[in-house]
Amino acid sequence: MILKGYKNKRVIVILLMVNVSLVYLLLYFDVISTSKCAEYFEKPHARHKIRLRPAQFSFNMKNLSENDYKKLVDINNFSFVILNEHFCDSMEVFLLILVTSAPGHTENRLNIRSTWGFPRKDIKLVFVLGMFADEQLEEEIEMESKLHGDIIQGNFIDSYHNLTYKTVMSLKYVVYHCPKVLYILKMDDDLFVNTPLLLNFLKNDLSPYGSANLFLCNDMTGSPVIRDNRSKWYVPEDVYPDSIYPSYCSGWYVIFSPDVCFQLYQQSQNHKYLSVDDAFVYGIAARKANLKHTDISKYTLAANLTFPPAQHNPKQPMHFNALQYKKKDMKFV
Repeated sequence: MILKGYKNKRVIVILLMVNVSLVYLLLYFDVISTSKCAEYFEKPHARHKIRLRPAQFSFNMKNLSENDYKKLVDINNFSFVILNEHFCDSMEVFLLILVTSAPGHTENRLNIRSTWGFPRKDIKLVFVLGMFADEQLEEEIEMESKLHGDIIQGNFIDSYHNLTYKTVMSLKYVVYHCPKVLYILKMDDDLFVNTPLLLNFLKNDLSPYGSANLFLCNDMTGSPVIRDNRSKWYVPEDVYPDSIYPSYCSGWYVIFSPDVCFQLYQQSQNHKYLSVDDAFVYGIAARKANLKHTDISKYTLAANLTFPPAQHNPKQPMHFNALQYKKKDMKFV
């Protein structure tokens, strides 16, 4: 259901015309049921149990600090510049899609709105941005938000080294403004999603009433911490002393349930800032929360890449995950 690396609207139209025959689909559960697919997963970590019974999870806000809303990791004066706080009020949201986007990626956002992200009753899609120094661009973002009503923006500079702020802010938005959502997809703005297949998987292979302990993604195990200060993934030892990151989710897409969202948010808010956002949120914070993710890389095709997204190891060759068949890892209860 998810394709990495589309470039323009023409490519999107072509993909829409031929997606029935292409094997770029994430979670190809029309042909193979979830129970059958589970047989192919290998075991990169402890067995993950997904609870399929109706979810009645409510966030325990007492576990958060008194000033949590104004705090974002190590920012103590955080605020939403653009909020759309009633975005989830108008209907029961089955799936909330949080798309991290840069202010200048206007074309990407337009492409998403006009193709797979076209508004529908059971899905809400919101773009997550930081601030930009260009006043004209900021005015354009404000106008775009007024026109579409699907943008949230935080009061931090939008940059690669601030991606962790953007990711944690998206979790904050769920906790405070979309607490009744059943499923969450957090993703980048250069992906193509086959939304009908994704909905089919969530509603029919999981549960139309929501799930718990759901944490699906492309697994990244054994990624080294980069100590070269010339690298954009550089992390000094005083920030993170270990040489290897814990197993984490590649940040270009993650599917999770609200209970997982809350635990990731709570732990991220109480840890020293680290700029490698996916390793920080989906690895370090997840380990503190004792969360285990399930690798579904077999159902994702990454295009136009020289190494796996968010691997943070430029020497690691690209693996075409659609060709891999693995042992059992998922267990449903």
